[in-house]
Amino acid sequence: MTATAPLDLLADEGESAESKESRMADLELRLQGLAASDERAELLLDYGTLLLDFQRKEDAWDAAWEAFEHFKTVENWELAVTSTDILVTADQKDSLIALAHGIWLGITYPINPETTVAILQHMVEESPVGSDTAAVAAVSAHFIADKRGAEGQAGENIRFFTSQRLAEVAAQHRNIKNQEEFDIWMLGNEFDNPDSFLPKLSAAVDALAGENWWIDRDALRAKLPG
Repeated sequence: MTATAPLDLLADEGESAESKESRMADLELRLQGLAASDERAELLLDYGTLLLDFQRKEDAWDAAWEAFEHFKTVENWELAVTSTDILVTADQKDSLIALAHGIWLGITYPINPETTVAILQHMVEESPVGSDTAAVAAVSAHFIADKRGAEGQAGENIRFFTSQRLAEVAAQHRNIKNQEEFDIWMLGNEFDNPDSFLPKLSAAVDALAGENWWIDRDALRAKLPG
């Protein structure tokens, strides 16, 4: 699988390997004997991220899976999606199923838009270049950024990021070269209408997971505010 944008889209990647090793050793000590809890699960997310940095992908999967199971149980969907980001990047046999879960949860619940956008970037990058699926994922990411993005610089940053990615995908999808062509492309594909593109995203997510859902979507839907 290809790498995607980091969960923190503006993350500083300048930390030294030595510093990361020190943090990893500290996390291992803190995790020893720590019972299942929010604290343990949050530490596992940090640990899983560091394991990915050192290409220990199977270990990263194990850490993120334990975290996902905990956050699913306590219904902390923000951190459940964060867990799936690590599961996808770990590049294991069920990583695409994890991607389906991350997208479904990230769209269904009004979590931090950066978290949802980051998981959608995986779908953009995992889809064939120029495919409808990549286009739908990029449009959905921009929609979420626009709908949930905060006022001020943070919101501006994520909207700029998704607009740039959308322009890149449009160029790959239909060789779009200018604003006029882009506007025609958006209208022609009904990418300005979430009632049109979100069901397409849902179908793509269903295709990724098949029958392998780790959550009861019907039960979760029933709990959503009317």
